[in-house]
Amino acid sequence: MDIYERLRANRDKLLETYRTNLEETRNLQATLIRDILPSVTGELNLSPDATEWAREWLSDTSSIFRIARRNKFTTSFTLESIRKNLVWRLSTLWPPVAPINLPNVHILPAHARDPFGRPTIVVEVMEFAEDFEVQKRLIFQAFEQCRQHLQDLHNSSDANEEPPLQYIVLCDLKKVSYQSLRLDVLTWTLREVIPRFPGMLAGVFMLNYSWAHSGVWNVVKHLLPEAALSRVFFPTQVQLTSYFTPSALPQEYGGSLLSLTDTEGPSQTGEGPSPLHFVLPISEPIPSTATKSSVSSISPTSLLNPFFGYPVSSLSSPSRSPSFPHGRRRKRDLARTLIWLLWLRWRSYITFGLCLITLALTINFAIRKCRLGSLRIFFKRRQ
Repeated sequence: MDIYERLRANRDKLLETYRTNLEETRNLQATLIRDILPSVTGELNLSPDATEWAREWLSDTSSIFRIARRNKFTTSFTLESIRKNLVWRLSTLWPPVAPINLPNVHILPAHARDPFGRPTIVVEVMEFAEDFEVQKRLIFQAFEQCRQHLQDLHNSSDANEEPPLQYIVLCDLKKVSYQSLRLDVLTWTLREVIPRFPGMLAGVFMLNYSWAHSGVWNVVKHLLPEAALSRVFFPTQVQLTSYFTPSALPQEYGGSLLSLTDTEGPSQTGEGPSPLHFVLPISEPIPSTATKSSVSSISPTSLLNPFFGYPVSSLSSPSRSPSFPHGRRRKRDLARTLIWLLWLRWRSYITFGLCLITLALTINFAIRKCRLGSLRIFFKRRQ
């Protein structure tokens, strides 16, 4: 299957999943804003600005859909995953800073999309002189800006237009070699960052790839799951221009768009983050006392329970996951929950059935009693 057909099949499957689960996703957002957000606000002692910033992310339908899709739309797992991601965002990305212009990351103009309407990002992989911690912050902010840009495109889509849910990434390796590439940064990005922004990449085109980069690729492909590997392509120049057409590519890659040095990113064009991220004041970091652990129990049938069916104890500390009161999953707890759910679902029928059985037994007992009485009278007369 060639690049076009594979990406079209993936797009069709994604849109079908989106249409099928859109109402469920919106119901999930309502639950998150109504139940999860107040809980997190209380646990972390959030300021009104931080709460509003968190609400803005929970209102991002495309992001919530992608997380739900990753969890196969299992409500309990999805809610727990989103809650953990929300706490992580508040500890890592809050307070927001003004968008920055990364010299090696370029979001192409809104009209320059792939054949299936997906926006395009060009990433020029290069060596950075900054230390690891600085690079981490830059990478986090780059992913967050891309998420905000995708959210804006999604929100501005017409009602009769398929909303963009993913990016196509052109990864240019021209300016990097195996010796200059930081494998620790690359590995950290694949393991720690991308899972925080799941499902944003529809496909990655590796450009200017040569035998000198094969060592890096051998490392990367062992870190990626099979589904992700199937979305990585190594196109020739002819294949690249055939897929995108010149009108959707910068001059560096045989297209008719402006050069990358003249391409404006979302932070410059006004297509980027919503005004909220520019007007919110820089508040104080979340106090450490707000993360002290307090134990509370979660019902086995609660939507907030990641181990649905089992009673768990929840710690308010964001770094701790819910645990089992007895240290393990007990079959008796699951059986008790299943019996309770069975009763809730079928109790009217069960009650009606028990009444019928009781009535039948009563009638049967009365008939047998009458027969025994008749037999006694018969034998007395015979005597």
